[in-house]
Amino acid sequence: MAAIEEAGRRQARKLSLRVLGPNTGARRLYESCGFTVEGVLRGEFLLDGDLVDDILMAYFYHPKQNV
Repeated sequence: MAAIEEAGRRQARKLSLRVLGPNTGARRLYESCGFTVEGVLRGEFLLDGDLVDDILMAYFYHPKQNV
C-alpha cells in the first residue's frame, strides 16, 4: 500500500485510519496490510436510522522494519 510505504520513508511511527463498522470489506483489506484495531467508538454515527460503530485502526512501524 503506497501510504504505508510513503509514511515509512518519512520515518512515521504509526499510521492511523477510521472505518465504519459495517464496512467489513475495507476492514479486511486494512488488516491484510498490517493494520490492527486500536479501538471502537460504539454507536458513533447515525446512518439511515441505525447506530454504526467507528473502528479505529493503526499500522505500527517497528525499529529497523523495512517497508
